[in-house]
Amino acid sequence: MRGKIVLLYESDQGKALCDIASYVLTQVALAFGHPLSLPLRRCAREEAVSDDVLDLCDGADAVLAGESSLTCLPALAEELQCNTRVRELRYAHLIENHALMGEKKPLNAVVVQALGSWEESLLAAGKKAYEISGRDALPIMQVAPTGKLAEAWKQAMEAADSRDALFHARESALARVIPDMVYHPDRIGVILCPPYAGGILSDAAAALCGVPGMCYDSYTGGECGVYAPLYQESDDLDTFGMLRAVLALLRGLRLERESACLEAAIRNVLQAGWRTPDIYRDGAQITDAQAICDLICQQIEVAGEWINNG
Repeated sequence: MRGKIVLLYESDQGKALCDIASYVLTQVALAFGHPLSLPLRRCAREEAVSDDVLDLCDGADAVLAGESSLTCLPALAEELQCNTRVRELRYAHLIENHALMGEKKPLNAVVVQALGSWEESLLAAGKKAYEISGRDALPIMQVAPTGKLAEAWKQAMEAADSRDALFHARESALARVIPDMVYHPDRIGVILCPPYAGGILSDAAAALCGVPGMCYDSYTGGECGVYAPLYQESDDLDTFGMLRAVLALLRGLRLERESACLEAAIRNVLQAGWRTPDIYRDGAQITDAQAICDLICQQIEVAGEWINNG
């Protein structure tokens, strides 16, 4: 891959997370022999995306934002013609459960939101939901809209479905989804929703997941993917949220070996008991973001040497 990945941030915390991403991506590029460009830009706190940022993103393979709360992020996703947002909230396979509902009830959820009401966006969201469902063996809960959007939504969902689908989307009213997340968090799976419901459910699910610092957003279906760790209202960096956003980016670029290597490194570090302050629990070994990234990059370097010289 001869790639260009644009890094955007708005705050000092976002800059620190972009530095983490740059460090890890550089190590991946060195280990697997990829020429890689990682331009970095600070964004103004404005809803409109500036021309210089758009110019920087022109021809990019992916965009990484230092925070999901980046003010211009919705406008950027629209400019890049992204039609679907995916909020990945699962982490139980990587870390012991921190779920608010109890140790044995992790929120096993992925929120898939159509970013527009036009047919292409609805269909793309439906296809993405079925793709995730088939890949990860997750049921699909769809929040079907009412009113003018109802018929277009129905047609899009019928087009996205197939006879071979492992699960077929079941309908649920918006008012029922949040109680389901509270009482049956481990059974949720994919939540597929139209634009207006997606904003509500994404934020609610992030609050219920227990560890926002392990979660991230991705915007897909456009000129390139856009990825961002979930925003945390604290001074602690959501290091693992950014690392998992980088992992999703590599998968989005279909770099299977590279993404598998990074995922294994993240899992190894977590299973060894290392934690950053935002996900710390009693009994863990607490350390800072730089030390975590050093541990991960050491494993990536070893894997690269084995692949290149083995």
